[in-house]
Amino acid sequence: MFIQTLRKLNTGCHVSGMFLGCLLYADDIILISPSVNGLQEMLDKCFDISQLLSLQFNARKCHCLTVGKLSKVNISPMLLGGNKIEWCEHVRYLGVYLMRSKSVKFDISPIKRSFYAACNSIFSRSHGVNEMTLLALQESYSLSVLLYASPALLLTCKQMSELNVCWNGVIGIIFGYHKWESVRALICELRRLNVAYELLVCKAKFYKRLYCKSGFLNDISGCFYCQMWTNV
Repeated sequence: MFIQTLRKLNTGCHVSGMFLGCLLYADDIILISPSVNGLQEMLDKCFDISQLLSLQFNARKCHCLTVGKLSKVNISPMLLGGNKIEWCEHVRYLGVYLMRSKSVKFDISPIKRSFYAACNSIFSRSHGVNEMTLLALQESYSLSVLLYASPALLLTCKQMSELNVCWNGVIGIIFGYHKWESVRALICELRRLNVAYELLVCKAKFYKRLYCKSGFLNDISGCFYCQMWTNV
């Protein structure tokens, strides 16, 4: 009901004529609008729908984020049923942190912290385990944390390099390398890919699945697929 009603407002974000101003997952809602006035209209309509359905929004858990050339401009708080929604430097959605910036950017610091926490948890419980078994454990549980949501993220080359360094460090610890020693030859000997290529493989598989579908998803995935390889 939220999407259908918001679509009729004729505001919010549209791509190739398709309304993408409202994204829902479980009880989370993202509103995307090219203008502040349009966003306020959408918030007002969401509040009206919630009243009709006897639902209640928690304004303290709601946040606004700006992306674009005017991202640094100070904007008055938005209103949701009389409650203020503040503009933030970053917003967390489904475990991913989006940053206020001139373009879509993601903060990978929380991902790195979660990765190191997962690695340390395995290391602390794996005394006496041989190297290959320990590597398999880290690949199964820790590497997945590092690659979480990677197909959907537009990471910079610097960020991909940072994630690569994280994983190389873990491999070095497993096989007794010093911090200043390169593990590139070891990764090849183990017939593994470094994280930079793992990310590309994940993205390629993700966009291929989308590209095989018809219509809108085909067009969008094709654009991102080309952009991905252009940035390599």
